[in-house]
Amino acid sequence: MADTNKTSSLARSIKNKAKKVVADHKHSNLILDLLKYTQSDTDDVVCSSCKAIGKVFCHFLSTGHLVDTGKTTVAEADLSKEDQFCAWLKEQFTTGWEILCDHLSNPIASIAECAMVTLVSLLETEGKQQSSNRFGPKLIEGILRQLLSSDVDQSALIDMLPAVLGAWGEDTAEICSLCLGHVKNLLKEVETPPTDKYLSNVWRVLKKIASQDLKDKAKRQMTSVVCNFLKLQMPTRLYREVLVSISSIMEKMSSPLMLTDFLTESFNIGGAISLMSLQGLFILMTQYNLDYPDFYTKLYSMFEPQVFSARYKARFFLLADTFLTSTHLPSYLVAAFAKRLARLSLHAPTPALYISLPFIMNLISRHPACEVLLHRSEGPQEFDEDPFLPNESDPKKTKALDSCLWELQTLEKHIDPNVADKAKKRKIAETDLSGLLETTITDIMESEAKKIKKDIPVNFERMTELKMPSGFVL
Repeated sequence: MADTNKTSSLARSIKNKAKKVVADHKHSNLILDLLKYTQSDTDDVVCSSCKAIGKVFCHFLSTGHLVDTGKTTVAEADLSKEDQFCAWLKEQFTTGWEILCDHLSNPIASIAECAMVTLVSLLETEGKQQSSNRFGPKLIEGILRQLLSSDVDQSALIDMLPAVLGAWGEDTAEICSLCLGHVKNLLKEVETPPTDKYLSNVWRVLKKIASQDLKDKAKRQMTSVVCNFLKLQMPTRLYREVLVSISSIMEKMSSPLMLTDFLTESFNIGGAISLMSLQGLFILMTQYNLDYPDFYTKLYSMFEPQVFSARYKARFFLLADTFLTSTHLPSYLVAAFAKRLARLSLHAPTPALYISLPFIMNLISRHPACEVLLHRSEGPQEFDEDPFLPNESDPKKTKALDSCLWELQTLEKHIDPNVADKAKKRKIAETDLSGLLETTITDIMESEAKKIKKDIPVNFERMTELKMPSGFVL
């Protein structure tokens, strides 16, 4: 209890000292006390001193005492007392923001957040001044150097980065450009190999910057920084995160086609990595005219049984449905996808069929030439064996158009009545898959349970006695 009272008393003392400095500059020596308290072992005292420092230096920034007058090369004896005071004040200000930047890596979250808020307030106050000589670039470099820590996960502070980027009001693009310049320089200084925490911090910072409205200069910088970053060896977890979120970064790059090698190499790896690279490749192909001749052959090979249990199953089917939307695709290609998915559906879990059957009908509805898979007006009506070649990797050679979707007739006997009904009706119409992608077995069971009637008849006539029916022969 005594320690708590002492801490509260000290916090009030710190606050009063800040007020004295702001009220009368003759008390400016108290700034030295405020800086000393930032090294305290007590969390509340450190936070109070950080806030006090922010209040004091915001005041001096607004009064113009910290503006660079260009007299740094003049001997101290030749300076007026006012200029000497300003020079001393700038030294304390430099010490102050360096201490605040150091606290950004403090293991105590409350201190780190308090230091970040104080630094943002200093940048905001400086942004309101009309001086061409700013301390801001140095502050921003100090902030980024701590955010791109090799030892500390700075995700909480990086979430506060938009406040830094918007500290100068309409000059957001200028701060973004400064940040990207500093990130580029810091990437050159990185130790080899960089730590996983460092790489994660860099990527989070880039995503926050990309969320802002960037001008041409910043977009060129973003392209350079992202390309340099992708050359670094990343852990699998971060590699997947990059692939999932790369589309938001591409929009803010001057040359998104610079990502072609990274995305195509990822696409060729196979498995979940290929699946997650689809979105980025699709954007390059549709918006930036990337020519990828084997794209659909590779996509076809991704339709394997394990895709139904993949973590990114919903994302895969949504993207695949989008890729196969174009009516300019050859009918043999679309038929191959429809036939392959129908074959996989024979052994797929029930929730997957809620996606695969509408998916197949979507393909046929967009490409009428593929309706021969359901009914033929010409040619053979029966087959001794299916001409479709399921083990052929090239969709062109699968002979899918010579086959039929007999798998749907098999699924008419499925244990789930909804699946059986969809397979039987074979409604050729466009279906929005977004509402079906997250269907689970629990959803199916709950849906069926609601259909069960509460009153179930068990006898037509109520029994009154144990009596054998007339005409019964033992």
